[in-house]
Amino acid sequence: MKGILLVNMGGPQSLREMRVFLKNMFQDKHILPLPWGLRHFVAHMIAQKRHPESWKKYQLIGGSPIIKHTEAVAEALRKEINEKVYTAYSYTQPYIKEVIKNMVEDGIESISVLTMYPQASNTTTTSVFADVETAIKKYPFLSIHKKCDYSLHPYFLKYWQTLIRKHIEDHAVEDPLLLFTAHSIPEYGVKKGDKYPESIFKMAQKLAEMMGLPHEVAFQSRVGPVKWVGPDTDEYLEALIQKGNERIVMIPLSFTTECLETIYDLNINLVDNYKNDSRVRHLSRVEIPMAHPMFIESLKQIVNE
Repeated sequence: MKGILLVNMGGPQSLREMRVFLKNMFQDKHILPLPWGLRHFVAHMIAQKRHPESWKKYQLIGGSPIIKHTEAVAEALRKEINEKVYTAYSYTQPYIKEVIKNMVEDGIESISVLTMYPQASNTTTTSVFADVETAIKKYPFLSIHKKCDYSLHPYFLKYWQTLIRKHIEDHAVEDPLLLFTAHSIPEYGVKKGDKYPESIFKMAQKLAEMMGLPHEVAFQSRVGPVKWVGPDTDEYLEALIQKGNERIVMIPLSFTTECLETIYDLNINLVDNYKNDSRVRHLSRVEIPMAHPMFIESLKQIVNE
């Protein structure tokens, strides 16, 4: 029997889960490539220090929407495809190893691993697939099919084109600059061969061509003292405005669900802060709908291929 394992990073639902979420994330060697003992210590310190302030941000947006969005996608996909669909998360429950165990108990012998990350990266998809490989060691009979980078899949691009066009029409904004923004990664990962930024630039270029509009690309959500892939979204947006760009629409290109990085970092931290800025005639952000039919169709096609 076949099954689909839909994986996302997860999201905290309480202050306690916030601490566990941060600790699990920074204990991931694909996120923090340090020796195990040092990584464990640093992850504990980061979680202990940051979880109260991080949880305050989640409270401002009404809690993490990632679980709700991911479960809605799974439910919609179940109705469209003749396979069982399971959800698992990297940093909050239910974890990948637990769900794979449940799949085996349900009689699943072939698993298509589908992530909610459109662009492949060592920090996301590689981490997920590593957890899958660890989990299936107990089940040598399992057949695993990894669905990786789908950022340039024609129907996925059409889905994003539809979202952008509708947003521009709804806001009646004429010929805006498209500012594509994506979650950044440390530059040391790129030096080791991570092609994630390249995928972002290619997808942005393709969508800009489809829209027939000028575009720029920036990266957000950097943390810590190490150098991250840039330019930084906050700083680059200000630079674009200073150059005279009065109408800007931001597109969160690396995200498939609403999350802290879209609602807080883009809406609250940027769009709201520029509302009364006389230099700006229009600044908005394309929102990510929950389980949009075109996104579900994209995933269906990716699984079937």
